[in-house]
Amino acid sequence: MAYKIIKDGGGESDPLVNKMMTTDEVKLLIRQIMSESTDFEMEPVEVVSFNTDGSIVGRYVVSEHDKSRDELGEFIPLGQNVIQYPVAGEVVIGVEFFGKRYYFSDVNPTPKRVNSQQFNISNTSRPDTLLNSSNFFDENKNRSDIIEGDTILQGRFDNSIILSSNQPTANSPSILIKNGNGQVVMTQNQKVSYSLPTNKFSELIDLDYSGPQITFDSDRIILNAKKDDIGIFAEGNVLIKGSRVDIENKNGGVNIKADTITNDISKNGGQIINKTKENANPFPTLNMAGLLKQNFGVLKVFEGLTAGVPLLPSPIGIKKIVEGLKGAKDFIEATTNLEFLEQDVLTTKTPSEIAAALPIPGGFKSIVGDIETFSKDIEGSIDKLEKFVEDNEKVVEQAQQINDAINTGDRKSLLNVLENIGEEELSKIPGANDALSIAQDKSVSGKDIESAQENGVFAAIENYLAEAGTGKDDLKTMKSFGKILKLTKQE
Repeated sequence: MAYKIIKDGGGESDPLVNKMMTTDEVKLLIRQIMSESTDFEMEPVEVVSFNTDGSIVGRYVVSEHDKSRDELGEFIPLGQNVIQYPVAGEVVIGVEFFGKRYYFSDVNPTPKRVNSQQFNISNTSRPDTLLNSSNFFDENKNRSDIIEGDTILQGRFDNSIILSSNQPTANSPSILIKNGNGQVVMTQNQKVSYSLPTNKFSELIDLDYSGPQITFDSDRIILNAKKDDIGIFAEGNVLIKGSRVDIENKNGGVNIKADTITNDISKNGGQIINKTKENANPFPTLNMAGLLKQNFGVLKVFEGLTAGVPLLPSPIGIKKIVEGLKGAKDFIEATTNLEFLEQDVLTTKTPSEIAAALPIPGGFKSIVGDIETFSKDIEGSIDKLEKFVEDNEKVVEQAQQINDAINTGDRKSLLNVLENIGEEELSKIPGANDALSIAQDKSVSGKDIESAQENGVFAAIENYLAEAGTGKDDLKTMKSFGKILKLTKQE
């Protein structure tokens, strides 16, 4: 509110007394009246409390000094567009118009601190205990660094907008929008100090650039268009780099038009995975170069043997056979190294499609289950199969001896083979005890054995050999399957 401070002007005790005066006395009187008081239209106001509508309860520092809280009035913001709301304990400027009290600005006691609470500056004899109950927490932030000529909008919470320049460089305006560790920088004729990860990629982009540019720098940046497009256009390159880059469009497509598309997956054994099916696993497709190497290798073997054997022992015949053996080497390399498969480019296949491509041998199904179960523990499954083949090697050999004896049609030979096999081993061979009963019957002739074989009496032994008799070869196949499944990263 307006207030007046009376000063001691000296001279007349009552300068307004009615009497005759000399010229010198008149000059003295005027000087005395002018120095008698000073009028103030604005007055500092201590903020006692802040209201949610932006108004405050405040105490004039001079004219209302030491007034009780109950006697204090309310102040509203003077402006209605750009307003800095005060906090309890700060000092603002108060002014009165049309019978209303207004406040604006704050009285800043220091050039560095953002917040300037000065509790009880208007109430020294009976401090307001309620002031300390303010909801405001002072984070003790300092003002942003500035240079001569800057214009700044400074928030209380480490946020600011700075309108600056790169002077003395001409035509170098800049805008810095800062919010904690995040910032937006707009510059011209000025180099920007880039933070990580940008400052690592000088080989991709010019980091010494000083032309007009806008830089977004934060821990996370999101562009979200709720209704329409996001456009990124450049006369130069468009660079996107991250630890992982995902592009997804479930409701439409992704169109890429270019003269050249380069997929560089050379680092860290990278793979290109074409996901074409839901709930499917990546699976290698055929590599034509490796497949041709296999096929031509086989052809060279046959060509070498066909052309070389009739010419032996001539040098030409030997040369042809050597060429055929080179073909065998190519075939083995292409097969064992999986050169016939695309190891870098995978296409998704369903479990049933993978099972069709990699069928588990019948004799192994009871040990490792289906291909999906096998893929979950490839190394463990291979160990089980190796132990199974090792444990059954002798039994399979004995079953083969029995089958060979059956094929001779000689009862005594069959009986001899069966009697040389222990009871425990014999019990492990399906149908072996039935064969023993037949062989022990002296009335059985060779024709009877042949007829029994044709009627499927020895089918159990034959099926066992068909399933388990190729154990070593099946194990090699399963190891190849394991290599293929490892390419899919299913292990």
